[in-house]
Amino acid sequence: LQRGRGAQNAARIRHIHASAAAGAMLGKIQRVLDQARPAPAPDKNQTAAKSQAASADAASVPGRAPEPAAASNGSSKPRRQRRQQQQHEEHLRMPQEYWAADAMLGMPKVFGRFEQPADAAVAKIALIGAANAGKSTLVNRLTGAEVSIVSRRPQTTRTRIMASSTVGSRQLVFLDTPGVVSRAGLRRIARGVITTPWLTLAEADCAVLLLDAFKLTERQDVVEDGLFRHLARTKSVPAFLVFNKIDLVTDHDKLRAKAAEYRQRYRQIIGEPLFISALGNVGVDALKALLLEQARPGAWAVPAHATNDMSDLMRVEELIRAEWFERMASYLPYAIRQRNVCWEEASAPPAAPKDRPVLVIKQQLIVATSGQAKILIGSDGEHIKAISSNAARKIAEALGRLVRLHIQVVVDAGRKR
Repeated sequence: LQRGRGAQNAARIRHIHASAAAGAMLGKIQRVLDQARPAPAPDKNQTAAKSQAASADAASVPGRAPEPAAASNGSSKPRRQRRQQQQHEEHLRMPQEYWAADAMLGMPKVFGRFEQPADAAVAKIALIGAANAGKSTLVNRLTGAEVSIVSRRPQTTRTRIMASSTVGSRQLVFLDTPGVVSRAGLRRIARGVITTPWLTLAEADCAVLLLDAFKLTERQDVVEDGLFRHLARTKSVPAFLVFNKIDLVTDHDKLRAKAAEYRQRYRQIIGEPLFISALGNVGVDALKALLLEQARPGAWAVPAHATNDMSDLMRVEELIRAEWFERMASYLPYAIRQRNVCWEEASAPPAAPKDRPVLVIKQQLIVATSGQAKILIGSDGEHIKAISSNAARKIAEALGRLVRLHIQVVVDAGRKR
Protein backbone atom coordinates (compact mmCIF):
# COMPACT_ATOMS: atom_id res chain seq x y z
CA LEU A 1 0.00 0.00 0.00
CA GLN A 2 2.83 2.39 0.86
CA ARG A 3 4.61 1.59 -2.41
CA GLY A 4 1.39 2.31 -4.29
CA ARG A 5 1.00 5.67 -2.59
CA GLY A 6 4.65 6.45 -3.37
CA ALA A 7 4.08 5.73 -7.06
CA GLN A 8 0.97 7.95 -7.08
CA ASN A 9 2.89 10.79 -5.43
CA ALA A 10 5.75 10.43 -7.91
CA ALA A 11 3.31 10.53 -10.84
CA ARG A 12 1.62 13.60 -9.32
CA ILE A 13 4.99 15.38 -8.94
CA ARG A 14 5.93 14.59 -12.56
CA HIS A 15 2.59 15.99 -13.68
CA ILE A 16 3.16 19.19 -11.70
CA HIS A 17 6.64 19.66 -13.19
CA ALA A 18 5.34 19.05 -16.72
CA SER A 19 2.49 21.52 -16.16
CA ALA A 20 4.91 24.12 -14.84
CA ALA A 21 7.21 23.71 -17.85
CA ALA A 22 4.27 23.93 -20.27
CA GLY A 23 2.91 26.96 -18.43
CA ALA A 24 6.28 28.69 -18.62
CA MET A 25 6.52 28.09 -22.38
CA LEU A 26 2.94 29.28 -23.01
CA GLY A 27 3.60 32.35 -20.90
CA LYS A 28 6.72 33.14 -22.95
CA ILE A 29 4.79 32.77 -26.23
CA GLN A 30 2.02 35.01 -24.91
CA ARG A 31 4.55 37.70 -23.90
CA VAL A 32 6.09 37.64 -27.38
CA LEU A 33 2.68 38.02 -29.00
CA ASP A 34 1.64 40.79 -26.61
CA GLN A 35 4.86 42.67 -27.35
CA ALA A 36 4.19 42.55 -31.08
CA ARG A 37 0.51 43.49 -30.80
CA PRO A 38 -0.24 47.18 -30.06
CA ALA A 39 -2.75 47.86 -27.31
CA PRO A 40 -6.15 49.05 -28.68
CA ALA A 41 -6.93 52.71 -28.14
CA PRO A 42 -9.95 53.16 -25.86
CA ASP A 43 -12.95 54.95 -27.30
CA LYS A 44 -13.13 58.45 -25.79
CA ASN A 45 -16.92 58.53 -26.04
CA GLN A 46 -17.24 55.22 -24.18
CA THR A 47 -14.77 56.39 -21.52
CA ALA A 48 -16.73 59.61 -21.00
CA ALA A 49 -20.02 57.72 -20.86
CA LYS A 50 -18.64 55.30 -18.27
CA SER A 51 -17.35 58.22 -16.19
CA GLN A 52 -20.74 59.96 -16.31
CA ALA A 53 -22.57 56.74 -15.45
CA ALA A 54 -20.28 56.12 -12.49
CA SER A 55 -20.89 59.67 -11.21
CA ALA A 56 -24.64 59.27 -11.64
CA ASP A 57 -24.63 55.94 -9.75
CA ALA A 58 -22.62 57.46 -6.92
CA ALA A 59 -25.00 60.42 -6.65
CA SER A 60 -28.04 58.15 -6.54
CA VAL A 61 -26.83 56.18 -3.52
CA PRO A 62 -28.16 57.69 -0.27
CA GLY A 63 -25.46 58.88 2.11
CA ARG A 64 -22.69 58.53 -0.44
CA ALA A 65 -20.87 61.52 -1.83
CA PRO A 66 -20.35 61.52 -5.58
CA GLU A 67 -16.79 60.73 -6.63
CA PRO A 68 -14.84 63.45 -8.42
CA ALA A 69 -14.80 63.23 -12.19
CA ALA A 70 -11.74 61.66 -13.80
CA ALA A 71 -9.10 64.12 -14.89
CA SER A 72 -8.57 64.58 -18.59
CA ASN A 73 -5.04 63.22 -18.37
CA GLY A 74 -6.31 59.81 -17.22
CA SER A 75 -4.70 59.99 -13.78
CA SER A 76 -7.55 57.99 -12.21
CA LYS A 77 -7.03 55.02 -14.52
CA PRO A 78 -5.19 51.98 -13.22
CA ARG A 79 -1.46 52.13 -13.86
CA ARG A 80 -1.48 49.23 -16.28
CA GLN A 81 -4.23 50.74 -18.42
CA ARG A 82 -2.40 54.07 -18.59
CA ARG A 83 0.78 52.27 -19.61
CA GLN A 84 -1.01 50.39 -22.40
CA GLN A 85 -2.52 53.62 -23.68
CA GLN A 86 0.91 55.30 -23.65
CA GLN A 87 2.50 52.40 -25.52
CA HIS A 88 -0.26 52.47 -28.13
CA GLU A 89 0.18 56.22 -28.70
CA GLU A 90 3.95 55.80 -29.05
CA HIS A 91 3.35 52.92 -31.46
CA LEU A 92 1.11 55.11 -33.66
CA ARG A 93 3.66 57.95 -33.66
CA MET A 94 6.42 55.56 -34.73
CA PRO A 95 7.05 55.29 -38.51
CA GLN A 96 5.49 52.13 -39.86
CA GLU A 97 8.87 50.82 -41.00
CA TYR A 98 9.79 50.51 -37.30
CA TRP A 99 6.71 48.64 -36.16
CA ALA A 100 7.41 45.28 -34.51
CA ALA A 101 7.89 42.48 -37.00
CA ASP A 102 5.94 39.22 -37.05
CA ALA A 103 6.35 37.59 -33.62
CA MET A 104 6.19 34.10 -35.17
CA LEU A 105 9.72 34.65 -36.49
CA GLY A 106 10.96 34.05 -32.94
CA MET A 107 9.30 30.66 -32.52
CA PRO A 108 11.59 27.58 -32.34
CA LYS A 109 12.18 25.61 -35.51
CA VAL A 110 9.79 22.78 -36.34
CA PHE A 111 11.49 20.02 -38.32
CA GLY A 112 8.46 17.86 -39.06
CA ARG A 113 9.20 14.29 -40.13
CA PHE A 114 12.85 13.35 -40.56
CA GLU A 115 14.84 10.16 -40.99
CA GLN A 116 16.27 8.33 -38.00
CA PRO A 117 17.49 4.76 -37.47
CA ALA A 118 15.30 1.99 -36.13
CA ASP A 119 17.50 1.70 -33.02
CA ALA A 120 17.46 5.44 -32.28
CA ALA A 121 18.29 6.41 -28.71
CA VAL A 122 18.16 9.79 -26.98
CA ALA A 123 19.09 11.41 -23.68
CA LYS A 124 17.99 14.84 -22.45
CA ILE A 125 20.70 16.42 -20.35
CA ALA A 126 20.25 19.60 -18.31
CA LEU A 127 23.32 21.68 -17.50
CA ILE A 128 22.91 23.20 -14.04
CA GLY A 129 25.39 25.40 -12.23
CA ALA A 130 26.24 28.83 -10.94
CA ALA A 131 26.54 31.81 -13.26
CA ASN A 132 29.80 31.97 -15.21
CA ALA A 133 30.68 28.34 -14.45
CA GLY A 134 31.22 27.66 -18.17
CA LYS A 135 27.96 25.94 -19.13
CA SER A 136 27.66 27.63 -22.53
CA THR A 137 31.32 26.97 -23.34
CA LEU A 138 30.83 23.29 -22.48
CA VAL A 139 27.70 23.05 -24.66
CA ASN A 140 29.62 24.51 -27.60
CA ARG A 141 32.41 21.97 -27.05
CA LEU A 142 30.06 19.02 -26.76
CA THR A 143 28.13 19.94 -29.93
CA GLY A 144 31.08 21.22 -31.96
CA ALA A 145 29.13 24.37 -32.87
CA GLU A 146 28.69 27.92 -31.56
CA VAL A 147 25.20 27.40 -30.16
CA SER A 148 25.29 29.48 -26.97
CA ILE A 149 26.91 32.88 -26.78
CA VAL A 150 29.88 33.11 -24.43
CA SER A 151 30.92 36.15 -22.41
CA ARG A 152 33.13 36.99 -19.45
CA ARG A 153 30.04 38.33 -17.71
CA PRO A 154 27.73 36.14 -15.60
CA GLN A 155 24.11 35.53 -16.63
CA THR A 156 24.84 35.91 -20.34
CA THR A 157 22.37 33.08 -20.99
CA ARG A 158 18.91 34.42 -20.12
CA THR A 159 16.66 31.62 -21.38
CA ARG A 160 16.86 27.88 -21.87
CA ILE A 161 18.74 26.94 -25.05
CA MET A 162 18.44 23.51 -26.66
CA ALA A 163 21.45 22.03 -28.44
CA SER A 164 22.12 18.54 -29.75
CA SER A 165 24.87 16.20 -30.84
CA THR A 166 24.23 12.95 -32.71
CA VAL A 167 26.76 10.10 -32.69
CA GLY A 168 25.68 7.08 -34.68
CA SER A 169 22.19 6.12 -33.54
CA ARG A 170 22.44 8.01 -30.24
CA GLN A 171 21.48 11.64 -29.79
CA LEU A 172 22.29 13.90 -26.85
CA VAL A 173 19.93 16.82 -26.28
CA PHE A 174 21.58 19.48 -24.11
CA LEU A 175 19.47 22.01 -22.21
CA ASP A 176 21.66 25.01 -21.42
CA THR A 177 20.13 27.08 -18.60
CA PRO A 178 20.78 30.44 -16.91
CA GLY A 179 23.06 30.33 -13.90
CA VAL A 180 21.67 29.52 -10.47
CA VAL A 181 21.79 32.63 -8.26
CA SER A 182 22.24 33.05 -4.52
CA ARG A 183 19.49 34.26 -2.21
CA ALA A 184 21.07 37.73 -2.18
CA GLY A 185 20.80 37.96 -5.97
CA LEU A 186 17.13 37.01 -6.27
CA ARG A 187 15.89 40.60 -6.26
CA ARG A 188 18.20 41.69 -9.08
CA ILE A 189 17.31 38.89 -11.50
CA ALA A 190 14.11 38.37 -13.48
CA ARG A 191 11.82 35.63 -12.18
CA GLY A 192 12.03 33.63 -15.41
CA VAL A 193 15.83 33.48 -15.17
CA ILE A 194 15.59 32.15 -11.60
CA THR A 195 13.01 29.42 -12.25
CA THR A 196 14.27 28.20 -15.65
CA PRO A 197 17.01 25.87 -14.32
CA TRP A 198 14.61 24.01 -12.03
CA LEU A 199 11.83 23.75 -14.62
CA THR A 200 14.39 22.43 -17.12
CA LEU A 201 15.69 19.86 -14.65
CA ALA A 202 12.18 18.44 -14.33
CA GLU A 203 12.12 17.38 -18.00
CA ALA A 204 15.69 16.02 -18.19
CA ASP A 205 16.76 12.39 -18.10
CA CYS A 206 19.97 13.30 -16.30
CA ALA A 207 21.94 16.41 -15.40
CA VAL A 208 25.44 17.78 -15.46
CA LEU A 209 26.13 19.70 -12.26
CA LEU A 210 28.85 22.02 -13.52
CA LEU A 211 30.89 23.75 -10.82
CA ASP A 212 33.65 26.34 -11.08
CA ALA A 213 36.63 24.51 -9.56
CA PHE A 214 38.77 27.63 -9.31
CA LYS A 215 36.10 29.60 -7.46
CA LEU A 216 35.45 26.76 -5.02
CA THR A 217 39.10 26.70 -3.98
CA GLU A 218 39.53 30.47 -3.77
CA ARG A 219 36.22 31.80 -2.40
CA GLN A 220 33.12 30.78 -0.48
CA ASP A 221 30.67 28.43 -2.19
CA VAL A 222 27.47 30.32 -1.32
CA VAL A 223 25.70 29.63 -4.62
CA GLU A 224 26.80 25.98 -4.76
CA ASP A 225 25.65 25.45 -1.18
CA GLY A 226 22.18 26.72 -2.10
CA LEU A 227 22.17 24.62 -5.27
CA PHE A 228 22.82 21.33 -3.44
CA ARG A 229 20.41 22.26 -0.65
CA HIS A 230 17.69 22.77 -3.26
CA LEU A 231 18.61 19.56 -5.10
CA ALA A 232 18.46 17.43 -1.95
CA ARG A 233 15.07 18.85 -1.05
CA THR A 234 13.19 18.71 -4.33
CA LYS A 235 14.92 16.64 -7.03
CA SER A 236 15.98 13.05 -7.67
CA VAL A 237 17.47 13.31 -11.18
CA PRO A 238 20.67 11.30 -11.82
CA ALA A 239 23.58 13.68 -12.30
CA PHE A 240 27.25 13.85 -13.16
CA LEU A 241 29.37 15.99 -10.84
CA VAL A 242 31.72 17.96 -13.09
CA PHE A 243 34.32 20.50 -12.01
CA ASN A 244 35.29 22.98 -14.73
CA LYS A 245 38.36 25.26 -15.06
CA ILE A 246 40.59 22.59 -13.55
CA ASP A 247 43.59 24.15 -15.32
CA LEU A 248 43.37 27.18 -12.97
CA VAL A 249 43.31 25.21 -9.71
CA THR A 250 46.36 25.07 -7.44
CA ASP A 251 44.84 23.67 -4.22
CA HIS A 252 43.83 20.18 -5.40
CA ASP A 253 43.40 18.81 -1.87
CA LYS A 254 40.70 21.36 -1.09
CA LEU A 255 38.97 20.58 -4.39
CA ARG A 256 38.90 16.84 -3.65
CA ALA A 257 37.42 17.58 -0.22
CA LYS A 258 34.69 19.67 -1.85
CA ALA A 259 33.95 16.89 -4.32
CA ALA A 260 33.54 14.36 -1.48
CA GLU A 261 31.27 16.76 0.40
CA TYR A 262 28.96 17.34 -2.58
CA ARG A 263 28.73 13.59 -3.29
CA GLN A 264 27.47 13.07 0.25
CA ARG A 265 24.92 15.88 -0.06
CA TYR A 266 23.34 14.56 -3.28
CA ARG A 267 23.02 10.78 -3.47
CA GLN A 268 22.05 10.69 -7.16
CA ILE A 269 25.59 11.41 -8.39
CA ILE A 270 26.66 8.97 -11.14
CA GLY A 271 30.15 7.52 -10.80
CA GLU A 272 33.18 9.55 -9.76
CA PRO A 273 33.54 13.34 -10.04
CA LEU A 274 34.97 14.59 -13.34
CA PHE A 275 37.58 17.35 -13.65
CA ILE A 276 37.61 19.17 -16.99
CA SER A 277 38.48 22.40 -18.75
CA ALA A 278 35.81 23.29 -21.29
CA LEU A 279 37.82 26.22 -22.63
CA GLY A 280 40.99 24.13 -22.98
CA ASN A 281 39.07 21.06 -24.21
CA VAL A 282 40.46 18.87 -21.44
CA GLY A 283 38.32 15.90 -20.36
CA VAL A 284 35.36 16.92 -22.55
CA ASP A 285 35.52 13.81 -24.76
CA ALA A 286 35.50 11.54 -21.69
CA LEU A 287 32.43 13.36 -20.36
CA LYS A 288 30.65 13.02 -23.70
CA ALA A 289 31.33 9.28 -23.78
CA LEU A 290 29.72 8.90 -20.34
CA LEU A 291 26.72 10.97 -21.44
CA LEU A 292 26.22 8.78 -24.52
CA GLU A 293 25.89 5.78 -22.21
CA GLN A 294 22.79 7.45 -20.71
CA ALA A 295 20.90 7.36 -24.03
CA ARG A 296 17.80 5.19 -23.99
CA PRO A 297 15.64 3.94 -26.91
CA GLY A 298 13.45 6.74 -28.16
CA ALA A 299 12.76 9.15 -31.00
CA TRP A 300 15.28 11.87 -31.76
CA ALA A 301 14.34 15.46 -31.00
CA VAL A 302 15.98 16.97 -34.10
CA PRO A 303 17.55 15.63 -37.31
CA ALA A 304 21.12 14.34 -37.12
CA HIS A 305 22.57 17.40 -38.89
CA ALA A 306 20.89 19.94 -36.59
CA THR A 307 22.73 21.32 -33.57
CA ASN A 308 19.86 23.39 -32.11
CA ASP A 309 16.22 24.33 -32.59
CA MET A 310 16.70 28.11 -32.41
CA SER A 311 14.88 30.20 -34.97
CA ASP A 312 16.99 32.40 -37.22
CA LEU A 313 15.63 35.47 -35.42
CA MET A 314 16.65 34.16 -32.00
CA ARG A 315 20.08 33.30 -33.38
CA VAL A 316 20.45 36.83 -34.74
CA GLU A 317 19.39 38.40 -31.44
CA GLU A 318 21.84 36.21 -29.51
CA LEU A 319 24.74 37.27 -31.76
CA ILE A 320 23.86 40.96 -31.39
CA ARG A 321 23.55 40.59 -27.62
CA ALA A 322 26.97 38.95 -27.42
CA GLU A 323 28.51 42.04 -29.03
CA TRP A 324 27.19 44.56 -26.52
CA PHE A 325 28.01 42.24 -23.62
CA GLU A 326 31.64 42.42 -24.76
CA ARG A 327 31.69 46.23 -24.84
CA MET A 328 29.38 47.56 -22.15
CA ALA A 329 30.39 47.83 -18.48
CA SER A 330 28.61 47.69 -15.12
CA TYR A 331 24.84 47.00 -15.15
CA LEU A 332 24.11 48.35 -18.65
CA PRO A 333 24.34 45.05 -20.60
CA TYR A 334 21.53 43.64 -18.46
CA ALA A 335 19.35 46.75 -18.88
CA ILE A 336 19.21 46.62 -22.69
CA ARG A 337 16.25 44.95 -24.38
CA GLN A 338 15.82 44.03 -28.03
CA ARG A 339 12.93 44.42 -30.44
CA ASN A 340 12.94 43.17 -34.02
CA VAL A 341 11.15 45.61 -36.32
CA CYS A 342 12.06 44.35 -39.79
CA TRP A 343 12.91 40.98 -41.33
CA GLU A 344 12.51 40.97 -45.10
CA GLU A 345 14.15 40.05 -48.38
CA ALA A 346 15.66 42.72 -50.62
CA SER A 347 17.17 42.63 -54.08
CA ALA A 348 20.85 41.71 -54.23
CA PRO A 349 23.45 44.43 -54.83
CA PRO A 350 24.86 44.70 -58.40
CA ALA A 351 28.08 42.83 -57.56
CA ALA A 352 26.27 39.89 -55.86
CA PRO A 353 24.60 36.93 -57.59
CA LYS A 354 21.02 37.70 -58.55
CA ASP A 355 19.71 34.47 -57.02
CA ARG A 356 20.97 35.44 -53.54
CA PRO A 357 18.69 38.13 -52.11
CA VAL A 358 19.81 40.19 -49.15
CA LEU A 359 18.19 39.66 -45.75
CA VAL A 360 17.38 43.08 -44.25
CA ILE A 361 17.22 43.05 -40.45
CA LYS A 362 16.31 46.06 -38.32
CA GLN A 363 16.67 45.80 -34.56
CA GLN A 364 15.91 48.27 -31.80
CA LEU A 365 18.01 48.30 -28.64
CA ILE A 366 15.76 49.71 -25.94
CA VAL A 367 17.12 51.50 -22.87
CA ALA A 368 15.44 53.43 -20.05
CA THR A 369 17.29 56.76 -20.07
CA SER A 370 19.06 59.08 -22.49
CA GLY A 371 22.23 58.60 -20.44
CA GLN A 372 22.18 54.87 -21.13
CA ALA A 373 21.57 55.60 -24.81
CA LYS A 374 24.65 57.87 -24.97
CA ILE A 375 26.84 55.18 -23.40
CA LEU A 376 25.50 52.52 -25.76
CA ILE A 377 26.01 54.70 -28.83
CA GLY A 378 29.47 55.86 -27.73
CA SER A 379 31.53 58.81 -28.84
CA ASP A 380 30.73 59.57 -32.50
CA GLY A 381 28.77 56.30 -32.60
CA GLU A 382 31.87 54.24 -31.87
CA HIS A 383 30.17 51.51 -29.83
CA ILE A 384 27.02 51.06 -31.89
CA LYS A 385 29.02 50.97 -35.15
CA ALA A 386 31.30 48.25 -33.78
CA ILE A 387 28.33 46.26 -32.46
CA SER A 388 26.52 46.54 -35.79
CA SER A 389 29.48 45.69 -38.05
CA ASN A 390 30.74 42.73 -36.00
CA ALA A 391 27.23 41.33 -35.47
CA ALA A 392 26.42 41.66 -39.20
CA ARG A 393 29.55 39.70 -40.12
CA LYS A 394 28.80 36.89 -37.64
CA ILE A 395 25.12 36.77 -38.65
CA ALA A 396 26.08 36.40 -42.32
CA GLU A 397 28.41 33.51 -41.40
CA ALA A 398 25.78 31.82 -39.21
CA LEU A 399 22.96 32.09 -41.77
CA GLY A 400 25.14 31.57 -44.83
CA ARG A 401 23.72 34.52 -46.74
CA LEU A 402 24.08 38.25 -47.39
CA VAL A 403 22.80 40.36 -44.50
CA ARG A 404 22.12 44.07 -44.11
CA LEU A 405 21.78 44.93 -40.42
CA HIS A 406 20.37 48.20 -39.06
CA ILE A 407 20.45 48.89 -35.30
CA GLN A 408 18.56 51.77 -33.69
CA VAL A 409 18.88 52.83 -30.05
CA VAL A 410 15.49 53.75 -28.53
CA VAL A 411 14.79 55.38 -25.15
CA ASP A 412 11.68 54.07 -23.40
CA ALA A 413 11.27 55.99 -20.17
CA GLY A 414 8.50 53.60 -19.12
CA ARG A 415 11.11 50.89 -18.52
CA LYS A 416 12.71 52.84 -15.68
CA ARG A 417 11.62 51.65 -12.23
